[in-house]
Parts: sequence; C-alpha cells; structure tokens
Amino acid sequence: MTSVPAAARDFRTHPFLLAILGFVFLGVTPWDGAASALPASAQPPDLLASELPHPPTSELPDPLASHLEERIPRVMARHGVEGVNILVLREGREVWAASFGFADPAQDLPMSRGAVFRVESISKPVTAWGVMSLVEEGRIGLNDLVADHLHSWSPPPDLGEVTVRHLLSQTGGLAIGDFTDRFPPDGPVRPLRESISRDLEMVAAPGERFHYSNVGFNLLEVLVEDVTAQPFSRWMADAVLRPLGMDTATFEWAPELEPRMPVGHDLNGQAVEPHVYPGRASGGLLASVDDLARFAAASMDPPFGLEPSPGLELPLGPGPLPLTPETRAELHRPQVAVEGIFRFVADGYALGYFTETLSDGRRAVWHGGQGHGWMTHIHLVPESGDGVVILANSQRAWPLFGHILRAWSESLEVEPVGMSVITRASPLAWALTLLLGLVTGAQALRLIRRPVRPALGHRVATGGAGVIVLAGVGWAAVQDYLFLFSILPGQVGWLGAATGAFGAVLLLSAFMRPGPRSTS
Repeated sequence: MTSVPAAARDFRTHPFLLAILGFVFLGVTPWDGAASALPASAQPPDLLASELPHPPTSELPDPLASHLEERIPRVMARHGVEGVNILVLREGREVWAASFGFADPAQDLPMSRGAVFRVESISKPVTAWGVMSLVEEGRIGLNDLVADHLHSWSPPPDLGEVTVRHLLSQTGGLAIGDFTDRFPPDGPVRPLRESISRDLEMVAAPGERFHYSNVGFNLLEVLVEDVTAQPFSRWMADAVLRPLGMDTATFEWAPELEPRMPVGHDLNGQAVEPHVYPGRASGGLLASVDDLARFAAASMDPPFGLEPSPGLELPLGPGPLPLTPETRAELHRPQVAVEGIFRFVADGYALGYFTETLSDGRRAVWHGGQGHGWMTHIHLVPESGDGVVILANSQRAWPLFGHILRAWSESLEVEPVGMSVITRASPLAWALTLLLGLVTGAQALRLIRRPVRPALGHRVATGGAGVIVLAGVGWAAVQDYLFLFSILPGQVGWLGAATGAFGAVLLLSAFMRPGPRSTS
C-alpha cells in the first residue's frame, strides 16, 4: 500500500481503518464460502490441444474449432473448471467434438468422450418428447387437465385447472421446488409423490405467466407413469432414448454407470458425491455428449431431423423418429414470454425449451442444466441444423459456456445468443469491485485525516446503510447457493469483500469521533 505521509501519524490511532485499507488494496482473502477462487494448485492445468488425451475430431477445417481448441483450456484454467466435453453440429451433422481437462483431477483421469454426465435440466426437453409421444398416440391431449390423468396420487384442489400444456410450458403457476433434495444412489430416496406433496406450491394462476418449476415436470413424470402403467424411466427408454440411438442415456441410476461418470465439482471446486433426486423428469437424465448430440440432431427441422445423411457421425436409431415434424415444430413454438432474470437470456418458453430469435430472424431453442457439481447446455437452430452441446463436471462453468456460445454465434454470423451475456458479467464485476475499493479507500483516508462528526440524522442514515450492507454480505456468505455464484464463480468473493469493506466504512463513519486538531 502506498503511504500518505501527511496522515502517517494517524495510522497508529486508527488501526481498524488501516486494516480495512489493507483488506481492500492488498487483497485479503475473501470468504471461503461458495464461489471463492481456487488456489493455483487446485486449478486444472492449461492443457493445449496437442496435449489432449482425446484429441478433437473435425470433419473439415473449421475456424470455430481452431478458436475453441485454443480458447477453452485458458478459460477453464481462469475459472477453475475441471473438465468439459463439447460437440458442434452443422446441418444436423457432427463437424467437431473434443474433450478437455479431467474427469477426476484427484486421480489424474482425463476427460473422455464416452463420459456419462448428470445433464440436469436438459432432462426437461427430453421429457417433453416423451409426453408429446403420448399426445401423438391420442392417449392424452395438450389441453387436458393433468388431474384427470392422475390416479396414483391425489392432487390438491389448486391443481384442478392445470393442463399438460401448462406444465410443459412452465405456466402451471407452480413454485420451483427444492432443488437441493438429493440422496445417495444406494440409500433410501424420498418417494416422488411424497416429494411433490412436500414441494407443491401455487405462486400464480395456471396459464397466467411464466414461472420456472421443477415440480411441474415431476408432475409430468407421475402423469406418464399413470397413463402408461410403466415406470417413467422404462417408458422414456422405449419411447424416446432407444429410438433416437441414445444408447448410453438413462433416467435410471445403475451402479455400473459410476465408473463412466466424471466426478462433479461444486462452486468451491470440491468433489461432489454421486446423488439422485426424487424426480427424474425435471433433472434426472444421465447421458453422454454423443447421446445429447443425437437428441439435438433429431430436434432439427426437415431435412436435417428426418433421416440420417450419408456419413453422419451420429446415426439415429434403427426406426423412424419418435415424433413427426409437425409435433417437433409444436415443441419449439413459443408459448409464453419469459420473465425475471430469464429475460436476459431468452425471449420465451416453448414446450420444454427456451426460445430466442437470432439477429438474422431465425429461431433458436435451447436448455441449460445446473446441479450440485454439474453444468450442461444444448443450443439449437432447427431450421439450419446448427447446434452445440456442452457438458462440464464443474459448477463453475457458466463463464466458459458463455465464451463458447459467443464464439459459436460468431461462426453462425449472428449477434451473440442470449446466454453469452454471461461473458459481460466478469468485467462489470471487476469494475464494480474496483469502484467500491476506491470509494472505500477514499472514505477511510478522509476519516483518518480529519474525521467529521455530521448531524445525527446523517449519522443514523449512514450507520443504518452500513448495517444493511454488512448484513447482506454476511447473509450471502453463508448461503449454499445464489445465482450470482454461478455467474461469477471466481469473482463474487472479491466483490463481497469490497462490499463488506464499504459497509464497514459506512458504519464507522457514523460512530467515529473527530480527532484533536493540530494547532499551529
């Protein structure tokens, strides 16, 4: 820290302010809670493309592939992302795929293309295919009341007006539910219907507005089981996964999958134990990057989604696609405008997919997934057959995903897709951190040089603001998860530290007494 000679004698009489200045400018480590930066020893090594244990595959020379091969390892190292699998589609065909980093850094086990991930909420569009297959068969209707098809569980009266369309389009008016309800795969798991009863809460009238809900998709799981008289995982395997050639994918945990699964890592870079949820439809799918690439290829508009092309790297299953082109188009048709923070990354929600209009007028559909230790994303432009699948065994991967999606957008010659806005968060966060540090330091120096005791009302307001700021920082520090932690995994700790120091100086400003004035 640069000393201020005129105030040097005052540092001895204000040690607490000196500590705050050191905290801001010398970088005292921020809280060790969610999203603090990993030490250098815990960061994945900066793998070069030539060092990859599973080299990229590319059908043709591609500037996007060259860019990502150089860029991804550097961004992974910066944000502490352990491992990533990525695959790019053009005209419904694979043009590039690569594995980066580690499936298990503790064992020095490299990431492999065949790794099976928890794909979390990408389960939702896959589940939507299963539900729409029942619609095509005439066994249910999109506008049917859900309660009319349930017989293994008694829905409360509030659910009476909720339709199948409402649940698929996230307009059922249901709360998100407890996404921390996790259980060891080999232990007792809360029964699905008990979990729904526990989490079911109406927050809006059915059909009134968008409200993202895991509970709604878990209700669709019960509906599928009651209509088909089969376990959800078996029905989905027969109706969707196997026909699409998603041979590794499953909604059912099996011990033999564990050796193929990377080790997930949370926001602190700590390894996460395997786990399952009570519900499968909202986030229980296990799949490889090839499985999701097959799903992506099948989701494309004709001619890309109808029959495999000669030389297709990812052939579909042996039979016809489970859904007609008309039904697939219905899946992608926006049903409602999104609200809240989702407005920054999407325009609407269809049936199991987020939607957005690209800068050239084409429609993109997509879904992401985030769970304890995992992040996933699939982004498609059905009319041109373009798509990208990204799977990471790290909850710190959103900034990386943003950089990948920005580069992918440039390769399509469109403005960056909505999810790439995450890349703007980092410089803004650093700017805000610096601004808070400068303001805090300036105020602390002012108090050290010549503290002024303002009027009582001003002191009460300043002290109250300081208490509120410190309370907010303290509350955030003890949370297991906040949305901001995922957006700024390596920075939110520093932002919290600067905010806390600012709050402390506000509080001190209200209580410090003026020191004796020197006489000449």
